[in-house]
Amino acid sequence: ERANYLMEIQQEISLAHNQNRIGTIMRVLIDRRESGCWYGRTEFDSPEVDNEVIIEADEKSCQPGKFYHVEIIDALEYDLIGKLVEN
Repeated sequence: ERANYLMEIQQEISLAHNQNRIGTIMRVLIDRRESGCWYGRTEFDSPEVDNEVIIEADEKSCQPGKFYHVEIIDALEYDLIGKLVEN
């Protein structure tokens, strides 16, 4: 019960932190393409631990292993939603 309570609080904290990133442009390393979206992480995030950045863009617009500038347009508890901007 305590663990569930703490996770609920952590979700609120994480969402607030992520919402503060809306409108910023971040450098994102692309990891993979899945379900029609590109998935990456900011230069500050570790794989499988921190936020992912989900980017709706066509298949040819990104390449795994490369960095792109992404504007954060929305936030979830543990992920960011972004769109590509001109590099």
